[in-house]
Amino acid sequence: MTVSQDIVLGSGDTFKDDFTGCLDGWWASNGIWETGVPTYGPTDTYSSPNSAATILTGSYPDWVDSTFVSPSVVLPDINAGEEIDLRFWHWFSINSHDILHVKVQEETAPGEWGAWTDLNAFYRNSGGVWTYPLIDLSAYAGKKIRIGFVLNNSGSYPGTGAGWYLDDVSITTP
Repeated sequence: MTVSQDIVLGSGDTFKDDFTGCLDGWWASNGIWETGVPTYGPTDTYSSPNSAATILTGSYPDWVDSTFVSPSVVLPDINAGEEIDLRFWHWFSINSHDILHVKVQEETAPGEWGAWTDLNAFYRNSGGVWTYPLIDLSAYAGKKIRIGFVLNNSGSYPGTGAGWYLDDVSITTP
């Protein structure tokens, strides 16, 4: 694995971020994402000391659409039958009309990014426990991508919740 402006994964490499140090390459639109120790919602991280969350100390605000964007990652080419996996631990509790999306964005030309594509969505809550979904990124082998974790509360129904908490985000190659 090479770390520069982009994270370049080779065969057998893993990119992993547990939000312990600085946010190397991560950024947020609409600014409600932060990292640290939660004091609301799960009241603890999955793996110490930090997690990323849509407000660590209370509920997220009404009418927000905010994306937490990963650093750009160059994925290796893979052989038939191999898989590139996105994994992360998450805890969430949101209003019944809100949606959490995991999206991917592909670089279409140097410095230019295509539209976001939905990979998965989550609703309501995680049952009060941290869960560990698996999302297949194999369709993006050989491409430069970034992952977006989106809280969408911009519908027509007010109400919020504790939010979305992320830890140990990883991309694993075969």
